[in-house]
Amino acid sequence: MDNKISLLLLVLAMVFQTTTAQKRTRNVLRKPMQQSIQKQLEQERESVVIHLDSIKGIPGNQVEFSYDDVLIGQRIQRMQKTIPLEYNHLVKAYLDKYISRNYKPYMEKLLGLSQYYFPIYEQIFEETQVPDEIKYLSVVESSLNPHTLSTSGALGPWQFIYGTAKGYNLAMDSYIDERKDVYLSTYAVSKYLSDAHDEFNDWLLALASYNCGRGCVRRAIQRSGMTTPTFWELSPYLPQETRNYIPKYIAMSYALKYAEAHQLSAQATDLQSPYRIMMVDRYVDLNQVAQAVDCSMEVMEAYNPAFKRKQINGSLEYPKRLIVPIQGNMNDSLLYAALHQQVAPPIEKKLAGVHYTVKAGETLATIARKHDVSVSELLAWNDLLSKSVTAGKTLWIEKEEAQRVDTRLASNVGKAKATVAPVKQTAYVVHTVKKGDTLTGIASRYKGASITRLKADNNIKSNHLSIGQKIKVSQTTGSI
Repeated sequence: MDNKISLLLLVLAMVFQTTTAQKRTRNVLRKPMQQSIQKQLEQERESVVIHLDSIKGIPGNQVEFSYDDVLIGQRIQRMQKTIPLEYNHLVKAYLDKYISRNYKPYMEKLLGLSQYYFPIYEQIFEETQVPDEIKYLSVVESSLNPHTLSTSGALGPWQFIYGTAKGYNLAMDSYIDERKDVYLSTYAVSKYLSDAHDEFNDWLLALASYNCGRGCVRRAIQRSGMTTPTFWELSPYLPQETRNYIPKYIAMSYALKYAEAHQLSAQATDLQSPYRIMMVDRYVDLNQVAQAVDCSMEVMEAYNPAFKRKQINGSLEYPKRLIVPIQGNMNDSLLYAALHQQVAPPIEKKLAGVHYTVKAGETLATIARKHDVSVSELLAWNDLLSKSVTAGKTLWIEKEEAQRVDTRLASNVGKAKATVAPVKQTAYVVHTVKKGDTLTGIASRYKGASITRLKADNNIKSNHLSIGQKIKVSQTTGSI
C-alpha cells in the first residue's frame, strides 16, 4: 500500500514539473512575440506621426492632427492590400463628415445595403482578379442605390454613362437597363478598371480615370511631364472633382471598415432576405413571381431593379437573371407555376428619332420638356459633357414608335405551325483572354453566350484558359 502511494505521489510530482516547465516555455516564447508586436505597433505609429507632421509643415496648411488621427492613420495602413491608401488632410476632411452625428443615419443605411451588395462584389472581383477594396467605390458613386441618376446621365450602382455602358456590352432598351443589374454592371466595372490598370499600372490612377475618363488622365500625365506619377503627384493636373474623388473613396473605405469603432451599426433594408438566382428564358411577370413567393412587389423590384416593365423578356438566346427573395412561406410549386405561366409579350416598339436644331434662347431643359424626354437622355444620346448648348447645334432625339399590330392575326400566326423554320444568322466576335478571364466571366459579358457554346465553338475540353488565347464568341444577329 505504501509503495502504491509513493508511486502516485511520484507521478503527480512529475506531472506538476512538466506542467510548470510547459508554462515557463510558453512564457519564454510569448514574451518575444509580444515585444515584436509592440515594436511593430510603435513603428506604425512613428511612421504615421512623421507623415502627418510633414503635412502640417506644408505652407498654408492649418490642419491639426490629434491622437485619434494617428490611430486612424495606423488603421488605414493596416487596411492596405493591393491599393495604396494614405491618410492626409484631404481624407480627414471627408472622414470627419462621414463619422459625424449628422451623417450617422446615412452611414448606417449604407452599412445595411452593403450586407447585400458587398458579397456580390467580392465574388465577382475574386473571379476577375480585381482588388477586393474597390467595392467601396460603388458607395461613393451611387450610395448603393441602383436608381441614382447623375446630371450627366450616369446610372446604376456603378454609374455608367450610356456610351461607356454600350462599350462594355450592357444592354439598354425598353425592357431592361443593365446598368442597374448588380452582377452585369460589376463585371463591366471590373473590365474597365482592369483595362485602366493595364494602361497606368497604378490602381489609384485607374480609379481616378473612372471618374474623369482615361483620356483625361493621359492628358494630365502629359502636362505633368512625369512618366509614372502616383495619383497624389498627378493630382494638381486633374479636375477638381477627381482630386476629391480619391480622398472620398479612402475616407468612405475606412468609415465602413471601422464602423463599429465609431458607433455605427447596420440599418435594416429591403435586401436582407436570402435569395435564389435563376436564369429565365421566357416572358415572366414579376407580379406573379412576387405573389408566388409571398413577397411585396417593392421588395421584388429592389432585388431586380434593372427591369423597366415589371416583366422579364427572357429568351433561349438571351436568358435574363432573376433574383428571387426566399421568404418563410415560399412554395416551390407556386414559384414553378409563376415562372412557367404563359405571358403574352407586349406589342414591340421600334426606336425612331428626329434631328432637332437648337433655336436661340433654348436650353436642354426647354428642349427636353418640348419633346417629353429627360435632360439626361439628351446628354446620353448626343454624347454631351455639359448642359450648355448653342443655337444652331443639331441634336438627336429618340422616340418610340409603336408598331401597329393586328392582335387577332398575331395570335393566329402564333398558333399556326411554321412550314419553314427560320434560319438564325450568327456572327462571331473574337475575345482575347486577359489576366483573370474565365469562361463564366466571358459568357456573362456577351449576350447569348454560354459556357457550353464557348467550349463547342472553340473546341475547349477544360475550363483552363491561357492569357492571349483567342476565343470565338457567337452573337445571334437575327433570322432569315
